[in-house]
Amino acid sequence: MKNKRKTITIQAYIVVAVLLAATCSTLIAATKPKKTHDEVASYILNHLSLKEDETLLYYIWEPVYEGDKILTTKETLYDVPCQGYVMYIDLYPLANLFHAVRYVFLAEHSNELFVFDAESPPLNFNDYHCIDTVFSKFFYSLENRRVSLPNKTDSVMRTNGRDSRWAVLMNGGYDQYNNHVRYWNDLSNIYIALTTVYEFVDENIIVLCSDGLNPAPDQSNGQNSHPDLDGDGDNDIMYACTLTNVDMVFASLAQNFSGNEKLFVFTTDHGSSSGGWNTVQNLWNHETLTDAHFASLLEAVPAFEKICTFEPCYSGGFLDDVVVPPGPIVASSACRHDEPSWAMSGLMYDEYVFHWTAAVKGQDAYGNPVDADINQDGFITMDEAYIYAEAQDVQSENPQYGDYPQGIGSIISLWVTSDPPAKPSRPAGPVFGIWYVEYTFISSTTEPDNEQIYYQFDWNDGNTSDWLGPYSSGQIASGSYSWKELGTYNVTVIAKDIWGATSARSDPLTITITDNTPPDIPQITGPSEGKPGKPYLFNIVTSDAQDQEIYYFIDWDDATNSGWLGPYVSNTQIHVTHTWGEKGSYIVKVKAKDSLGSESDWGNLTIVMPMEYRSPIIVFLQHLFEKFPRLFPLIRNILGY
Repeated sequence: MKNKRKTITIQAYIVVAVLLAATCSTLIAATKPKKTHDEVASYILNHLSLKEDETLLYYIWEPVYEGDKILTTKETLYDVPCQGYVMYIDLYPLANLFHAVRYVFLAEHSNELFVFDAESPPLNFNDYHCIDTVFSKFFYSLENRRVSLPNKTDSVMRTNGRDSRWAVLMNGGYDQYNNHVRYWNDLSNIYIALTTVYEFVDENIIVLCSDGLNPAPDQSNGQNSHPDLDGDGDNDIMYACTLTNVDMVFASLAQNFSGNEKLFVFTTDHGSSSGGWNTVQNLWNHETLTDAHFASLLEAVPAFEKICTFEPCYSGGFLDDVVVPPGPIVASSACRHDEPSWAMSGLMYDEYVFHWTAAVKGQDAYGNPVDADINQDGFITMDEAYIYAEAQDVQSENPQYGDYPQGIGSIISLWVTSDPPAKPSRPAGPVFGIWYVEYTFISSTTEPDNEQIYYQFDWNDGNTSDWLGPYSSGQIASGSYSWKELGTYNVTVIAKDIWGATSARSDPLTITITDNTPPDIPQITGPSEGKPGKPYLFNIVTSDAQDQEIYYFIDWDDATNSGWLGPYVSNTQIHVTHTWGEKGSYIVKVKAKDSLGSESDWGNLTIVMPMEYRSPIIVFLQHLFEKFPRLFPLIRNILGY
């Protein structure tokens, strides 16, 4: 029995030894002292050749055990095989999510590293501890700041027009750990610009920010988003930025707008890609708003003008969905559909919207004067704001811009929209044309406040005229153009008043541009001989391959002509009379031209005007006289010889 018990004991030790060897732990290793977070970070960074003094953020999660999972907000990366540490490295903390990040698992007892690249933060961010560096201390020490109120200037709302402007400002934040201070600052900056510079009514600015009015901390610095964006003591944040609330806000606007309103939408914080041009903006609590869904919400709002400014990563993917007919609409984004957007180097604001807001406000968030008024007309239009912001943007992003109809951004601003001119008349001009030949079109309209008017013709080939004018209300405007390709084009025109309020587009005038063929050679029929002094009738007809109206020119071969007669319908016979005064043989020639001026070759007909007509008896007597000239003096008298 003792030997048997000893055998069992030895076998048990062997089993235990095997089990221990199969794990990352050993009896000897278990006695090693526990690593500190700083030691783990240093070990991993050294092996990855990263330096702690770089502008990176490092986070350690420990202890982790066999069976734990490394989870990002988008995916499961790794099932932990044994006890160890997880390090999360934000490689580009100045970029908005979602961008390149890295996860590293360090086996505690073997010191083996497992490295994983990803594009989203940890799902369990609260389990991670930030490693203190100079940069991390700076990053988490940032405080919200309100800009100083700009100096009031004389209002430029000097018309009797409507002031029905609305704004929707959005910051989803994603979650507390990724809802950075700069997003609140972006909202505060544009909010103050709207209320102080542009005199928006507070009640018409709808703000959806992170968790709304919940007093719990919701920012990555551990603070709560203050509901008062402009410091006047009133709550400006109205709703949490969730999909339900976004849908509710836009449904309400769609139901209550009359079609005469201007709508401005401003979004900041994170965004991500669903592949290709399909992108999303991140809302609170990891919810998302897709570009297609946002476009459907915006389309349902019957605003007279729409303006969108997007800051999130991949937000360029929103433009192809929202910059669509019927317009007018202008949209810009901080980046393309396939790249992240970035914060400013100081991390207090996002790069693109900082400069965009400075452009429309006339000064940046630090009070430095800004002049984005390219044409110096006193208005910062949406194309000018984009041009300025794009030029000032120094981060690794490519701002995008679009408007519909093309060029409308040059007249739309955040100012009140005045009563627009009436719909211009259908352009008047030719309905047929030859390529490379310039043609002139005219139109007119009236302005309800009797203000001056500018016109822009759309030639329907991707080109428009410049803004022509100013013209007085009711005055006829003209524009000229030549087409370089054959085809049929619908020429339209829109008008704007001196404040940029645009009319509805006119009804189209259709013009067909061809290389043109002249009419066929005219056919002329009529008598072949006649008597001087007597009128004769001629019939003329030809046709035009393009069914254009036809003009005829007739040369009577007696030093006279008809001039250009017409216009006549193609393939319709006309009737013309002419009288010759003297005897002789005449070649009547006729040519045709179409309404574009292309001339045919000549058609002709010969007509003979013989001597005066004499009766048969006179002809007989003349014959006798010629045979017997000395006889018949009486006949001589009769014949006049």
